[in-house]
Amino acid sequence: MKILVTGSSGFVGHALMHHLFQQGHEVRGLSRQARPDTLLGDLLDPETLVSALDQFQPEVVFNMAAETDLKGQAVNGYRANTEGVTNLLNAVAASPHVRRIIWASSQLVHQPGLQPESDTDYDPVGGYGHSKAEGERRVRSADGAGREWVIVRSTTIWGPGMSPYYTGMFGLIRRGLYFHIGRRPLRKSYSYIENLTAQLSSLATAPTEAVHGRTFYLADSDPIELRAWADGFATAFGRRIATLPLPLAKALAVAGDVASRLGLPAPLTTPRLKNMLTEYLYDTSPIEAVHGPTTIPSAEGVRRTAAWFLVKEHQ
Repeated sequence: MKILVTGSSGFVGHALMHHLFQQGHEVRGLSRQARPDTLLGDLLDPETLVSALDQFQPEVVFNMAAETDLKGQAVNGYRANTEGVTNLLNAVAASPHVRRIIWASSQLVHQPGLQPESDTDYDPVGGYGHSKAEGERRVRSADGAGREWVIVRSTTIWGPGMSPYYTGMFGLIRRGLYFHIGRRPLRKSYSYIENLTAQLSSLATAPTEAVHGRTFYLADSDPIELRAWADGFATAFGRRIATLPLPLAKALAVAGDVASRLGLPAPLTTPRLKNMLTEYLYDTSPIEAVHGPTTIPSAEGVRRTAAWFLVKEHQ
């Protein structure tokens, strides 16, 4: 099929384009950065969206473009996730070619660790979570511009190509500065990038009745256990990870809060500690009914990602 991917210069968008090419689709990206096989466009510039859809005439659109920083600013700081959604809805409504659009959202539309009672049970986290919840509301209110629509909520996505924001943990492990907190096992629904792009690809080709109007959490079929996952990277880096007792970690987090308010580096803060200790597991059976179980196990993902990180570190 002809498929357009917005946000194609980002981690997920770039990997998704590569996967779709491998599947034999005719793919173009939409980005504010000029690249091969990419159309110039911006979710906040409606004319560029209309032009791109008219020029390429895609059957399927993946909206992977978003403001993604997690600095906690107000929802109006994430215009691409709200106004940008409306602009793309309007452009799709004017296009006679688009049949289906997959809208990328986030687990942060609801507090991680707590299961929403329905697809519209919102309890968002921070400005980013609020903006993604508002984007979902706009898609639902417009009924996807009258086209087939799917909302996907991603969890933590990892793998080769990750941004420096997320590879910081690997750098700490590499330097022996990362610590396990306490000894309680913590399971989390994470997404290895190649598993995620395969799931997304399936949503483009699945029968209408299997996906239209539905919301899917995308994550690996088998959750990671955080200690074992981090230990896998430590082994690849020739390191061992020590364990901090929980009371000491809490004290260091409070000290980190003070340092952060003073503008000083703070590797551990109370919000970060809470995030580390929050177990979140999502039901992947709905996406597995469409795509099947994910195929790349965590251990293989760790091997590939560690190898990529070591090469990147020496570039």
